[in-house]
Amino acid sequence: MPWRPHSWTLLGLGHARSPVMDHKSMNWALVEGLKEGTNFTFKHMSAEEDRHWGFLKAPLIQKIVNTMWFATKHDNGVVFHTYFKPFPYPALALVLVVIECCIDEWVMGTRMDIPFTIQEYHGAYKSHLKCLRAFEDATKLYSILPGICMRLYETGHIHSGAGPLSAPTKATVSACVIATTIREHEDGSTTEDESN
Repeated sequence: MPWRPHSWTLLGLGHARSPVMDHKSMNWALVEGLKEGTNFTFKHMSAEEDRHWGFLKAPLIQKIVNTMWFATKHDNGVVFHTYFKPFPYPALALVLVVIECCIDEWVMGTRMDIPFTIQEYHGAYKSHLKCLRAFEDATKLYSILPGICMRLYETGHIHSGAGPLSAPTKATVSACVIATTIREHEDGSTTEDESN
């Protein structure tokens, strides 16, 4: 996974420092904290859950979205914008599972390669998708999750370097053109040059 090194850095894994704990113990403690609930999804974590903020705004989430679907203006997120605007919940759940896999690589305190397979992470995927839907239901009045997903899409679109999406052009024919065409038809005229 091309984002692995970014994930370790953004999550603080492999770089943990403490005067009291050794490197391995620090990484293990960090993994435990990140894996608790949905801690890794927050932009800012605190020792107390009620002091966390920025749910689903962890920079790593946007970084993975950009890498996978918006790296260039020819990537799927741009080309198939009707499917990615707003960013789809199933794709967001997949991003969360990918992050979880990257965290799992450090579960012993040092990094070990863990393959990302459907057998290993299907249950986690379903759990994240269920969590997202429950969050949407709980915050439906405020449209928080759709707003977050729209921000993921818009930021990804900008990252891709693609130009802004223009509104589709509406083809219209004026009443004057319609009246003239009807008169031409009634007079037996065609749209082709009859002089040939």
